[in-house]
Amino acid sequence: MSMSRKPSSSSYQRLCSSSGSSESQLSIDPGIGRHRWFRLLGLAFIAYLLLLPVWWYCLGVLTFLAGVSADLIYHVLDSAVSIAPDGRIVNVSVAAVQSGLQSDAHRSALNISTITYGLPMLAALILATGSRSIWSKARALVIGVAIMAALTIPAVLLWAKITSLELDQQVSGAAGRGGPASYFYYVFHGYAFSQPVVAVAIWMAMMMLGAFDQKGEQAIPARQAGQAADAKKPRPKSPCPCGSGRRYKNCCGRRSRPEPLC
Repeated sequence: MSMSRKPSSSSYQRLCSSSGSSESQLSIDPGIGRHRWFRLLGLAFIAYLLLLPVWWYCLGVLTFLAGVSADLIYHVLDSAVSIAPDGRIVNVSVAAVQSGLQSDAHRSALNISTITYGLPMLAALILATGSRSIWSKARALVIGVAIMAALTIPAVLLWAKITSLELDQQVSGAAGRGGPASYFYYVFHGYAFSQPVVAVAIWMAMMMLGAFDQKGEQAIPARQAGQAADAKKPRPKSPCPCGSGRRYKNCCGRRSRPEPLC
């Protein structure tokens, strides 16, 4: 005669309580996420205020590197354009040639701070982001700052192109900012005004690509731990470590047999 047990009311209540607790835990997770985001934004804001003097102090070096690099690149394309850094300003000079006679050059100045103010924002976000070690955070900081600083070179080249196109319009007698000069002008200022967006985009891309992780350094300890565990495990024909005098495969290493159902 077979008898089947029915689930008692106490077990049902335990199931309900456990499901209710799991639902409550799930409802708490979004709140924890919001708190973590608020903490990240607070730390990033404090780090941004601390990094502003550092950015302003290093702006002269960044202007020099961006101006010299842009001048070398643009001089290959057009020798009439000269790009010279001067403090925190990049001066662009384009020689005007009319009927074979050289006239006064067309000049413009670019303040490098207008296209680099997103740099301390990116550095603050990286410093406020949690990482597995200080080395991974330092590596992410160097990569992010290098990418953001390298973007200033195309921006300076674009400004030099705008200056050259404006001179061509003056020579041809066209008035206003029509034609290609107007298009490049809006592209340049769109990049300049969207520096915070560029900083956040680079930061999110680094997070998605795992720039804050150390996969290579974590794989080595895990592999060493696995090798140590395999070394400690006794061989099947070795004496059993329990001290019974029998082999390991016939004692503690023997597989448990399934118990009969009836």
